[in-house]
Order: sequence, then C-alpha cells, then structure tokens
Amino acid sequence: MNTADVAGPSYVDDLDREGERWSRNRRRWIRAMVMLYLTVPFWSHRLYFGPHPLGAPQLAFLAVGTAVMMALTTRLIFPAPMATLPRVPWEGLISMVGLSVALLAVGGSNGSNWIAGLVVASAAVGRTMPTVRLVVIGAAVCTAAGLTVYLIEGLLNSSNSLAFIAPLLAACFAYSASRRLELVSKLRETRAELARMAVADERLRIARDLHDLLGHSLSLITLKAELAGRLLDADPERAAREIADLENVARRSLGEVRAAVTSYRQPRLAADALLAWTVREGTTNVVRHSGARTVTITVTVTGQDASAEITDDGVGPAWDADPRPGENHGSGLSGLTERARAAGAEISTGEGPGGKGFRLRVRVRVPAAEFSVP
Repeated sequence: MNTADVAGPSYVDDLDREGERWSRNRRRWIRAMVMLYLTVPFWSHRLYFGPHPLGAPQLAFLAVGTAVMMALTTRLIFPAPMATLPRVPWEGLISMVGLSVALLAVGGSNGSNWIAGLVVASAAVGRTMPTVRLVVIGAAVCTAAGLTVYLIEGLLNSSNSLAFIAPLLAACFAYSASRRLELVSKLRETRAELARMAVADERLRIARDLHDLLGHSLSLITLKAELAGRLLDADPERAAREIADLENVARRSLGEVRAAVTSYRQPRLAADALLAWTVREGTTNVVRHSGARTVTITVTVTGQDASAEITDDGVGPAWDADPRPGENHGSGLSGLTERARAAGAEISTGEGPGGKGFRLRVRVRVPAAEFSVP
C-alpha cells in the first residue's frame, strides 16, 4: 500500500516551496556565520605571540572545546528538521554553558577575547527555552558566569565590560526566531488543514448536487421503465410513448450532469437555489415514498421572506428533519437540511392537510428584489 494514499494529498504550493527554500538557505548562512564566530578567538595575535602566550595543552583544550561547542550548536540551535524541540535539553544546555565558561577562563587568561562561546550558549538558551521568564533567567546566568570569571581573573575593564551585553541580546534574538519558527509552522499546518477541509466540503457539495440532480431523474426513469415493461404486451403504443419519455428524461439528466461538471448548472426557479432544491427533493420523495394521489407545490414571496412548501395526501411522513439516533431516512432530505441550515433558512416537516400525508416547508429570509422574475 502506498503511504501517500493513506496520508492523503500534500497541500503544498509554490509559495510554501519558495518559503522553505529561502528558510533553508538562510539557516545555512546563519549556521556558517555562527561556526565562524566560534573560531574568531583563534585569530587573535595575542593568543600566540602576546605577553602571555598559551601553551600547547591550553590550545588543545580550546580547540577540542570549540569543536564540542560547534557540535552542541548544531544539535540545539540548528536541529534538522527545524522545529520546536519536544523538551528542554537541559544536559546539552548545561554542557554548553559550562564549556563556554571554561573556554572563557582558559582562553582569556592571556587577555584574548573568548566571549563568543558564551554568546552562542546564551543563544541556545533562547532557542530551547519555552517561556520568556526562563530565557531571561538563563541569559542572566550566562552573563553572570562570564562576569564572575573576568572578575576572578582580573580581566574586567571598561573596554570589555560592554561585551557582556551580547549574551543577553543573543538570547532575545534566538527566542524571537524560535517563536517565529513555531508560528510559521503552525500557520502552515493550519493552512494545510483548511485546504483539506475545503476539499472535503467540495466533495460533499458535489455528492449532494449529484444526488439532487440524479435522484429525481433516476426515480422517474425507474418508474417509466417499469410501466413500459408492464404495458409492452397490453398496450404497445403507450409503452412506446413511455420509452420515448424515458429517453428524454435520460438525455435531460445527462445534460444536467454535464452542466454541473462544467459549473454551468443553475437552478431554474426564479427564487434562489435553496427553494429550487426544496421543490426538487420534495417531489422526488413524493414519487418514491408517498403513494399520494395529489401533491401541491406552493412558492410564496412576502416582503423579505420566500418559502417553498410541498404537501401530499399519501401515507404520511417517512422522514424527520431531526431524525432520532439510529434512524436513517435517506440522504436527500438530510442534504436539503444541511443546505437550509447553511443558508440560515428554516425547514419544517409534518402532516399534510387534514392530518394526512406529508408536508415539507423551507422558508428563507432574502430581500424580495432577489426573487423578481426576469
């Protein structure tokens, strides 16, 4: 079985593809710049040739620590696929903050600037924390840890104190980007769901229209074919007329279906479509179920109200506009009920005149000008 058939169609258009392509390229550039930013301290001349150059063990620690920071950055800030992490990765965050503080202490001992790791660790806090309060607390911890190291080492001065604003800004920007990413993801999911709902509604509308179009015609074809079969031996001429009528009905039904498929079909009553479907469905049910001798169709326009009523003297109601659970009275009048409720119309059923038969009435409030006969 094809999994695509089970999951349903994918509602992705060119705008989604272009947006995803742009986001993917943008993430690549940002990731490359962040990785480059983590290596900037290695470019410092003071690190190797300053008054207090670092030895091989310290340089090895800085290189390994920076590589680990890059790996943690890829996992926490730039996961694939980009989405909200299912939980806060406390182990990774604690490792990043601790490692960035260690890099700051070891690398800054000779006066070089190793705050890059602390800035990236603070950005990871903003990227993974779910609330503003936790982001602020995490960024404050990162900044306080860095300041503490500089105070202990005696490295804090007026020229580098402003650098500790960077972790706070990184946390804020990362949190904003994370929330934007989450919002875009939810909007895309909502857009896809709305598209699926629209398709489902359209399928329901097509099914309802086909029933409304073919229900009456097929019932009439069935009756005429049965009558022609009975008359074939007793009255061949009348049987021939019934067969000719049957052909006309079939041709008319074919034309209606073609018009519906090409979206050119329009109701033929002067009132709106709802009343047309009311008359069509009501008469179809009379033919199918009532066994009536007389049926009356009344279309009334008064002020801002228009109504269509079908009554007969048949066997009585076989359907209820609000059927009880477990009862199935057919899809035709159920579809009419859906149309009426969608249009804000009133639909009622009951006994026909004199307590006999069945009555179906639909009343819709529409300006009278819309019901004028051309």
